[in-house]
Amino acid sequence: MLVRLTPLALAAALVGCAAPPLSNGPIYVAPKEFSGVPASAAAGAPQLAQAFAEPAPFDGALKDVLAHNRDLRAAAARLKQAESLADAAGARRLPSVSAGANASRQRAPNDQGQFNNFNSYGVNATAGWEVDLWGRVAATAQAAGYDAQSAALDRDAAQLSLAHAALNLQAQLIGLGHRLKLAKETLAVQNQVLDLVKARVGAGRGTAVDQARAEALVAQTSASVPALRNAACLTRLQLDVLRGQPPADCEKADSDPLPAMPAPRLISLGTLPDPQALLEARPDLRAANIRAKAAASRAQVAWAARWPMLGLTGQIGWSAGSSGDLFKSATQIHSIAGALNWNFLDFGARKAEESAARAAFDAAVAAAEQAQLTALQDAQGSLSTLRETEQQAAAQATAAEAAQRARDLALKRYEAGVTDFYALLSAEQERLAAADALIQVQTARATALLGVHKAFAAQLTATAR
Repeated sequence: MLVRLTPLALAAALVGCAAPPLSNGPIYVAPKEFSGVPASAAAGAPQLAQAFAEPAPFDGALKDVLAHNRDLRAAAARLKQAESLADAAGARRLPSVSAGANASRQRAPNDQGQFNNFNSYGVNATAGWEVDLWGRVAATAQAAGYDAQSAALDRDAAQLSLAHAALNLQAQLIGLGHRLKLAKETLAVQNQVLDLVKARVGAGRGTAVDQARAEALVAQTSASVPALRNAACLTRLQLDVLRGQPPADCEKADSDPLPAMPAPRLISLGTLPDPQALLEARPDLRAANIRAKAAASRAQVAWAARWPMLGLTGQIGWSAGSSGDLFKSATQIHSIAGALNWNFLDFGARKAEESAARAAFDAAVAAAEQAQLTALQDAQGSLSTLRETEQQAAAQATAAEAAQRARDLALKRYEAGVTDFYALLSAEQERLAAADALIQVQTARATALLGVHKAFAAQLTATAR
């Protein structure tokens, strides 16, 4: 009896052992507050529906991305896979039970050497359970559970990232549309000016140099139209991919009604969270922290694999030579057993695996903290970009208005013969450049606002749910 209990006694003696502690998990590296918060972050609610005066052009793109984007579909499938694996790992903590039945007929010699036919019937049920001495099975299930949690957060982060990318492309597309509209309208005006110059030349009040300059100006503006149209086409194709749609006909889309330039509300972002609250709220950072926990659980699994495994099995069944004799007490068989397995001589293989798992945990911790720094950089940079583009947009609007007045005055003076065409040419070039720059700055201001929403994990998907 003593000999038979020795392995179990050894296992009981080893239960008191514990895995060596790991280093601390990810720590928060956030400053106390963000600096240079723009005026647009003063009050309100951080939702996309309130971010723009006219959010309608963004709503359609947002809904399409959430409904049809293939990357989001893949993220949802990975989440389902991780949840199923977590369920499977959790089920392994419980006993397993199997049942079977068999029937056979064989010809074999008896004790006197005579060959006879024999029938054999059997029914049995077997149960098995691993006694989780070191927490290996529990840690495996825990790691799988963390994988499922991080997969869910990865899906949320993908929604936020892809929604931002789509909305950013939508804002750029609207901006390119307005730049293209400006170029076409300017081209029409410049052709009218060219006709005026030709008329003055025909009347002997202009010069061939003036006409050549007017023709060059028309040609330069005409050259910008194909470039803008192609840029809009490429942007639309990128947006179609994110929306899960086949590429659109760019020429047909060019005739669609043009939405108004996105005008951000100057009080749309609300009271911004402090840096640490931001780190605790962002799904990508939460996923990184949970991956570190999963790595810690796998380090526990690797440590537990170095020690003995204790399994219990039990069996009950019936075996008879006739099917009619089955389930009679005389044909019953049963057994119960315990098995202790310990691969104690592996030349350091499992110890090396444990070291690798602990190093993976350290790497996950470093990755989580690095993700925090990147998120803080993103948040602070987005605030700075929004603040500066708001100031730039205000100044550029003043410049565009002044350039328009200067051009109108130069045209009147040219028509009155007070000044030459060169002054009108310069004023027209400055007007076009200032108006085009204003559209670009307005587009940048819209994308900067979207960047702040993304950096602060605002609910970009709120309008589509």
